[in-house]
Amino acid sequence: MKLLFPLPNGEELNLLDEGPDGMEYICLVCGEFKTPISELLEIYKQETNNFRRQAIADEIRDQAYFFAGQIGSFDEDLQQMISWDQLGEQMYQCLITFARI
Repeated sequence: MKLLFPLPNGEELNLLDEGPDGMEYICLVCGEFKTPISELLEIYKQETNNFRRQAIADEIRDQAYFFAGQIGSFDEDLQQMISWDQLGEQMYQCLITFARI
């Protein structure tokens, strides 16, 4: 499955890419998160309890911010276009919007 996210430099990222450059791999291996982003999105979709849903959304946000920091740290041009926090928040919003569909 693909969830394309446009970067300010004109490139696109697939936020659901499971490969070695993808968000799932980087967050699980480098960030040591326990739950893959694709699984979190499915859990978020299914959850009806608002408190638990918010906790899941918080973990999605944490992974989005971590991944944004990893992406931004390797691309100096991107660093000059957008802050890591802004990039992370935009990724988070994209993921949550996708989960709500």
